[in-house]
Amino acid sequence: MILKVIYLSMQHIKILLDMLYNKMILRINKVNTSSNLNINGRIIVKNHGSIFIGENVTINNSSEHNPVGLPHPTILSTQNKNAKIIIGDNVGISGVSIVSARSVKIGNRVLIGGGVGIWDTDFHPLDFNKRRDHQTKGAKSKPIIIEDDVFIGARAIILKGVTIGRGSVIGAGSLVSRDVPEYSTIMGINNIIERNEK
Repeated sequence: MILKVIYLSMQHIKILLDMLYNKMILRINKVNTSSNLNINGRIIVKNHGSIFIGENVTINNSSEHNPVGLPHPTILSTQNKNAKIIIGDNVGISGVSIVSARSVKIGNRVLIGGGVGIWDTDFHPLDFNKRRDHQTKGAKSKPIIIEDDVFIGARAIILKGVTIGRGSVIGAGSLVSRDVPEYSTIMGINNIIERNEK
């Protein structure tokens, strides 16, 4: 009984410390947030551009808050002063990596599973000669748009230039390298597309 009380007290202290840490990180990185932002566990933010988080957003950052078990906390990273991340209202995120060198826009009521990567950049130039001169300079980037009511399964990867149409489902572990029509389901790396009923 005493051990349980000590454990619960320590959990409560951890939650309070995480809340303070997250508030500080969001403020230092000038993240624009709306009301009812709920962050469980600690978030990582690297903001060189602009980040906006809508209303009633939940961000889970540990296996305590997601049964899938997460490889890392949620990372929000803008790579330069023109880069932006926009997250709509009523969005749920679990241990996701969102990196923007140009623009990542996530609509309303989107659910994003544990370990998902959403990256609008190649991070490195594809030409090895350019990488010899500079490992990151010259990497290509194209905006990503994820429309309303999309569900992205755990450990999927969304690559640069992709638009995912409203109401679509991205299967767990999928690699999305081209646009997805509205109300579609895709699975795997070959982007097999199935139309869903509206």
